[in-house]
Formats: sequence, structure tokens, C-alpha cells
Amino acid sequence: MIGPNKGIGVFTATRAEYGLLRPVLAAMEASPTIRPHLIVGGAHLSIRHGATLAEIEADGRRPAARVPSPMAGDDGLSAAQDMAATLSGCAEAYAALDLDAVLILGDRTEALAAAAAAVPLGLPILHLEGGHRTAGAVDDAIRHAITKLAALHFTAAEPYRRRLLQMGEAPGRVFTVGTTGVDNLTAFGRSTPAEASVLTGLDLPPGFLLVTFHPETLGPLSPARQIEAFLGGLACVEDRVILITLPNADAGAEAIRGAISAFAAVRPGRIRIAESLGARGYVAALTACAAVIGNSSSGMMEAPAAGVPVVNVGDRQAGRLLTPGVIDCPLEAEAIAEAIARALSPAFQSMARSQPALFGDGHAGERIVSILEATDLKGLARKPFVDLDGL
Repeated sequence: MIGPNKGIGVFTATRAEYGLLRPVLAAMEASPTIRPHLIVGGAHLSIRHGATLAEIEADGRRPAARVPSPMAGDDGLSAAQDMAATLSGCAEAYAALDLDAVLILGDRTEALAAAAAAVPLGLPILHLEGGHRTAGAVDDAIRHAITKLAALHFTAAEPYRRRLLQMGEAPGRVFTVGTTGVDNLTAFGRSTPAEASVLTGLDLPPGFLLVTFHPETLGPLSPARQIEAFLGGLACVEDRVILITLPNADAGAEAIRGAISAFAAVRPGRIRIAESLGARGYVAALTACAAVIGNSSSGMMEAPAAGVPVVNVGDRQAGRLLTPGVIDCPLEAEAIAEAIARALSPAFQSMARSQPALFGDGHAGERIVSILEATDLKGLARKPFVDLDGL
């Protein structure tokens, strides 16, 4: 058993990542044997990207360490420079906090840097959300790289667990727990459009759409061409309010932000734009909207769990498990318009409300912490490789 007050660093760099970590942090904080140390970097500390550290502090949490990075540009070189700063800063934070392990979620460049910093210090890496496939983004390679660095794995679905076993991970170290995004749905419950309006501070009438579009970082089109095609399809919606959450700090995101601003400027009164809604506000908007449109991972996982129709555009999320309520369509204006019309049809809306649950029952955070409480972290960084013929 783990002894009392074992220190686990929990790294977060983006609003979405922190939202998914909230259930784990809450369960850790309630544990008699685990003490979480929140390490904050990336967009949380960037005014240009919403300075979302404020959302963390609004939850009553104070970071044990802050890891700033330049975040000065919008290209691959800038991302690499941010990774270098994150790696260095995380290493210093880990050493100063005298940790026993580091918990990292997902597949962003900052997460890879945070994981790499733990390796020379001999700290076991605890990884959430491995095993997914997202063929249209560089995140795919990053996610698998973190898997190979990590000592313990918590996956959202059994097919993802099997994929990690295929990658040589030991079966006793890979646990299917569900996704913490469903935990947030369970904790916050459903909202009406009126309630979502209060929680977000935006006017969201019945039938509004929730839209997020991130760059396809491995796509053949430039981000400017990607968002042009996407907004060309979204322009077919003329009788509904559209709530657009702005993209992550990926390479090419500034072109997307600029195009969204121009799109909204010629549609006064119908477009709402949010840098960040926070975990509570996002769940309220997601459960109250008529459909989710774009290429966010929440459209693959949380929206189906809430019974909300989804139009998944392009290849950014290609390879993820799909429920019947998700419509895949190419990044082409006409195809997007047709998919939106289908998603908003009464028959599809009814079908989406009865989608099967693929990603857990809302208790992933509790399961993760229960496993950590029963795991001896000493020596965990020394991991085996299991050949396929040994499974």
C-alpha cells in the first residue's frame, strides 16, 4: 500500500485538460494517502490565450508550481521552444516538490515535455487517455510517445487498453477506467438553455449550436484554408445562435481565430465567441445545445454521453471510437452543411439521445485514485516490455 502523503505532481497547460483533471484532483484531495501538487503551465499563464489560471483559482486551488513558456508564436518552431521551456521548468518543479510520481493527461506538446522532464529524475509517469487514435493531428504521435514513457496507464475504453498492450505495455499496468469528461457530466448534470445562459454569461436561446474548430496539424490544407471550408459549411445555419469556443494554442490557431472574428462580425447578434467557458460552463453549454459541430475531442466522448448529436468535421479525430450519434464528414463546405441539417433533424435528434455509453459511467476519477492508493510507486519507473507472443 502507498504510505500517507505520497506526493503526485499533476501537470496542466490548457483549459480543456484542467477540466478533465478536475475529477481526479477532487478524488486525490479526498484521499487519506495521496497529496496532489498542481503544476500549471502553457495557456493557463498566457494572457493572449485567456489566462485560464483564473479558472483553477476559482475552484479554490492554488498551483504548487508555475511553469511559464514564451508562447510567442503560432508555428512549429514556437511550439518547440515552448516545449523546451516547459521541460526545463517542470524538471525544476518536480525536484523542488520532492514528488513520488507525475500524472499527465492526453497528448499535447506541453504534456510530452512534462513527461520527458520526469524521465531523468526517475519519476514514474501516470498517463490518462492513452490508446486513442487521431490521425489528423500531431497529437497522435505525442500520445503514443507519452505511453512509452509512462509507467501506469488509465484508458477511456477497452479497445484503447488493448492498443497499449499491443505497444508492449504490461497488462497489470493498464486500467480501463472510463473518461473523466463523463465524470463532469455526472457531477454537473444537464442544463437548459436558460441555465446555460446564466452559467456562461451569454445569451443562449433554445436550439443554439456549440462549435469548436482546431487546426488539423497534419492536414493537407493550411489552417486558413481549413477554417474557410469549415465556416463555409457553418454559414448555412441562418436561424440559430452559434456559440464558438476558440481553438487551443496549436500551430495555425491565429488564422482560425481571425477568420472566426470576421465570420461573427457580419452576423451581429447570432454569434457568441468564448475564449474559455470553464468546465462547468462548457458542460452546461454542451448539454443544452442542439448539436456539437467541429473537431473537438469532446464531440467524440462527452457529447455522445450526453445524448447530443455531433457533426465531426475532417480528420483531426479520425480513428476514435464512434457512436451512431456522431456524423463524420469531410472538411468541405457542402458536406458540412448537409451533415448539420441531418444532425438537426427530429429523427436524428431522437436517435442521438439513446446512444450507447462507450466511455464510462462517471466514476473514472474515483477509480484512478483507488488504483493509485493500492499501488506501490517505488520502482514503478522501471517498466517491462511485453512482446506480443507473451500476451
